[in-house]
Amino acid sequence: MLKSARLERKTLTDIAQEELRQAITGGTFQPGGQLPTEAELCEMLGVSRTVVREALRVLENDGLVARRHGIGTFVRNLPIIKNLNFNFGITEMIESAGLKPGTSNLSFRKETADEEKAKQLAVPVGTALITFERVRTANGRPVVYSLDTMTEALFQKANFDPQLLLTESIYNILQTSLGQVIEYGIARLLPVVAPPQVAEKLHLPADALTLYIVQTDYTPGDEPLVYSCEYHLPDAFDFMVWRRGQNQNRHTSRLEPSRKNPLEEG
Repeated sequence: MLKSARLERKTLTDIAQEELRQAITGGTFQPGGQLPTEAELCEMLGVSRTVVREALRVLENDGLVARRHGIGTFVRNLPIIKNLNFNFGITEMIESAGLKPGTSNLSFRKETADEEKAKQLAVPVGTALITFERVRTANGRPVVYSLDTMTEALFQKANFDPQLLLTESIYNILQTSLGQVIEYGIARLLPVVAPPQVAEKLHLPADALTLYIVQTDYTPGDEPLVYSCEYHLPDAFDFMVWRRGQNQNRHTSRLEPSRKNPLEEG
């Protein structure tokens, strides 16, 4: 059963698409099945038709649904649950695969910003930073080794207990403590041989390849908050990208101005 989007402290479109996404991934709406009409969804979610249409557009862009003009909206037969176009945390990624998330080997260290981290976090070289080290598990199996870095000033301002990271994401903690919402992230994906300490913690043999994701997360005001380096077991998840057709890409480029990629600056 869908709940009214007006009960949440987020934008109506965000809540509407999240409710629909959960209903699809949770099996309320089956692959290949047709969603209720826009009018019915408006009544279920308690929002306007404009909000419903925008929520459906987001889900269509993420590859979860297909809209057929004059017929209706259908759940795709192969929903893309772990879509790299959708910026969610490791915990959510593990849960979407039907596995139980966990965290081990939690530690943190103080350091100063080198040129790369200073560039990504838009701070001077030498700025005091805090880096959190975690091993993320799925059904008890180590699957991701992550390093999340933020400025020490932001960490102190948030004033959170690092032990919270055993059960909560940095995204949630920043939002709860500071009201800082991660609007988007810019990432690079590379095949990388696991460094010895990573191979040890992920129980990998020497010279094993991992999927290395380095990402900077930004606020709605384009302020960088978190710089992350993650080593993923290549056989733990299927990472997929929803690629639109050329005609749709050209249409989108006319309507949606793109942001400059900070990784390409300098």
